[in-house]
Amino acid sequence: MRGAAYFFPRLLAEFARRHAGVVLNLAVHSRPEVVRQLEGNLTDLAAMVRPPSGEDMVCERFAPHPFVIVAAPEHPLAGKKRIELGVVAREAFIAREEGSNTWQSMSEAFGAWLPKLNIVMQTPSTEAIKQAVMAGMGISFLSAYTVRLERQVGSLAVLDVKGFPLMLDWYVVHRKRKRLPAVAIAFKKFLIDDGAAVIERITGFDAQAWTRARRRPQAA
Repeated sequence: MRGAAYFFPRLLAEFARRHAGVVLNLAVHSRPEVVRQLEGNLTDLAAMVRPPSGEDMVCERFAPHPFVIVAAPEHPLAGKKRIELGVVAREAFIAREEGSNTWQSMSEAFGAWLPKLNIVMQTPSTEAIKQAVMAGMGISFLSAYTVRLERQVGSLAVLDVKGFPLMLDWYVVHRKRKRLPAVAIAFKKFLIDDGAAVIERITGFDAQAWTRARRRPQAA
């Protein structure tokens, strides 16, 4: 999943810092290609949001993956509290291409509202989406981890929408019968034990605190 490209290299760097001398190989693929490589025994480990089902796969959660709705800071909805999903659904949307993991997550978040969205542009480029949102073309649904820098400098705002962020999970995946090399076993342990905390530090997005804040009672 492309969202991993925004933090995974630094995650690998942290692991390499703790294990001097290791050699790592990172590749970013679409979900079908990752599944193909796993089934073909062509890769040791995969990090996925939607792992394949089946008794031959071991899938273990290691970190949350929040999705948010973003807008330009001057957008009329920016700064408003507890926005109804139906209000957001009437806005112009810049979206990822159908079939992408982000699109599937967006479909899960919007449910019956999805066919009613006013999608004015679709593109496979997350960077193009962010630029279009900053230019005022519309709002978008993106991984919170992909907008860290834009949030920090104030060029994008995360909208306070009821039910958001959509909280999914990252999983580390491998074939059950795969004989993992020692470095892969160590990396898997690193992800499960420390992955969530390291990703939070890298991205600056405290997913658990965000979720707790959304569950607090709201004043009338």
